[in-house]
Amino acid sequence: MNEELKIIKKKYGEKMMHFCRDYFATILETDGLLLKLLLDNFEPSHDLYEDIINQNKEDKFKNYIYTFVDVEKNNEIKVIKNPKELLSEVGYDLYECKCEEDIQKFKKYYAKGEELCTFNGGRLDRCYVFFAVKKNISEIKREDYPNPERQDAYGTSVISIQFTKDKTHTLSIKNRYNHHVNNPDSTFSNNLDNIVEGLTESFSEYYGLIQQHSNGKFELKDYVRANDGKFYKYNLEIDNVYYCPNNIIIDNFGVKRYDKEKYLIFDYFILNLETKKIKKLIRENDSFIHSLGKIKKITITNRKDYKELLIYNEDGFIITINLDKDNNIIMVDNPYIKGIKENYLFYNRKCQKIYLSNVERISYNFMPDNNDSLEEIFLPKCETIGDDFLCFNNKLKSIYLPNVTFIGNDFLCSNEKIKSVSLPKCREIGDNFLYYDFTCEKMDMPMLEKVGTNFMAENGKLETINFPSLVSIGDDFLYDNDKIKTMYLPNVSYIGNNFLYQNILIEDVSLPKCIEVKDGFLHSNKMCKKLDMPMLEKLGLYFMNRNENLETINLPSLTYIREHFMYLNNKVKTVYLPNIKYIYGCFFGVSEIETAILSNLISINFPQDFKITKYLYAPKLEKVSDISLLKDIPYCYTPLLEEYCNTEDLIFDYEQLSLEENDNLNKKSR
Repeated sequence: MNEELKIIKKKYGEKMMHFCRDYFATILETDGLLLKLLLDNFEPSHDLYEDIINQNKEDKFKNYIYTFVDVEKNNEIKVIKNPKELLSEVGYDLYECKCEEDIQKFKKYYAKGEELCTFNGGRLDRCYVFFAVKKNISEIKREDYPNPERQDAYGTSVISIQFTKDKTHTLSIKNRYNHHVNNPDSTFSNNLDNIVEGLTESFSEYYGLIQQHSNGKFELKDYVRANDGKFYKYNLEIDNVYYCPNNIIIDNFGVKRYDKEKYLIFDYFILNLETKKIKKLIRENDSFIHSLGKIKKITITNRKDYKELLIYNEDGFIITINLDKDNNIIMVDNPYIKGIKENYLFYNRKCQKIYLSNVERISYNFMPDNNDSLEEIFLPKCETIGDDFLCFNNKLKSIYLPNVTFIGNDFLCSNEKIKSVSLPKCREIGDNFLYYDFTCEKMDMPMLEKVGTNFMAENGKLETINFPSLVSIGDDFLYDNDKIKTMYLPNVSYIGNNFLYQNILIEDVSLPKCIEVKDGFLHSNKMCKKLDMPMLEKLGLYFMNRNENLETINLPSLTYIREHFMYLNNKVKTVYLPNIKYIYGCFFGVSEIETAILSNLISINFPQDFKITKYLYAPKLEKVSDISLLKDIPYCYTPLLEEYCNTEDLIFDYEQLSLEENDNLNKKSR
């Protein structure tokens, strides 16, 4: 092994050294050339080879390295000039705008009414802004161009070059006429090479502004190219600031290196090793630092697989933080804090375990960005949890919170791995609890009283509902769960829209205290054979639509029904609705029933082709859509007919029928 390969091995690892020896033999003929190309383009990292292989970028990486040399000319390095040099060759001075004041300096070059919208402020929030100004700008006058054209000498004497800050880096080249010419935001067809050859590649090389549509450029996931031309692996990116291993931050593509003797950067925090103070490197609030208390002492110990920080605060507590090899937080053990404020470890993505043994309250946005890492959480004393608690976490398999009584919105929303949830003291839960969880099989919430919308909507595993204390249910409760077989909700009084929508297995529905349900109750449930809702007074649209097995409708307290009630319920034989006064838009798709007890019915609009084959008890009926329907009923008790049908032999045995109704049914006709 020659000296060059030894250095490559030291800086980039043994596997990268073997790769270079196998594929860059020609370049290795020139001493030091390959090492220079690697160091000029890639910050040393032993992860580089694995990342190239895992992303299937071997060929692109080889091609990228070879673009810098001309093999036919004895491996001569191709020189890429920076944007300022290239634009200077065609008569421009280039300026980069880093603040609003920088942008406003160029307003003086624009005639009244032709100023760019860029000067209205806020452009730097979404774009990188440059101005290129002709060196002889003082000689180019607006009055010399009475009939302006987009790319005449005046229009292109001052141009604004702007790249969006999203990943596409979409380019707009704006000329000096603004909207007084056709499509002024596409000067030079928005192609930098139309200004001077090589300018697109130069902006990519020196500012990291790689346009999505550019061809032949090398990219690696989780790497950013800084304006020194090098690729840097980063742990996370926040608002176009990249936090890298080895105490490096890439800010606006500029490289900031922090002295390892004085500072430790972990996640998006910086620890001053001399003052023992920690500060965050983002503008947003993050309560992590607050949770540590006033720091008295910090020790750092390098373990075999991680780095251990011990933080001693002035209240006598020791807080343990473990970091991985790239200085990401992977474990927190904090026995000090009792109340977690908002945005705790908001951007952390790598923490695997967290122990908060004395926390009683958690505010909103608790670790919402930790999607694929957190496997264990310990909150034995926690009583209240705010919104967005571990939403999008996709690693936790079980959750046990023995003292939690209140949970806000989006608790573990979109978790796809959790198997069991135990909340023995929880009384209230907000919206989107375990929304889009497909795996939970066991729930323990004996004291739960109220839930919001989308409670475990889209869950596909839960087979049993057992919430003995539940009183109020929001919309889309277990929406689209097709596995529920048994349900125990003895105290529910209110149910929102789409309760158990499209559940196809439940056969017995018992809601003895339910007073009101909204639209879509048990919509498309095909198996329900028994419905027990003796106190139900009010319901919405589409009540038990498309049920195919219910034979008896027994709702003695119901006061009114809505459209599409029992739509397509073809097996219904007996309807007991003694408190209903008006029926419209119901029983569509039901061809016939045998018995209808409608003691207080005043008016009914029967669907076409609908008939009652045996009994109708409607002593207060005043209006019917088709009187002939009544005449075809063998046993009918209603004042709308001149004579009641003969009921002399009728013995009606229905356990819910009142004594008065039984008496009236069994009277002889007048």
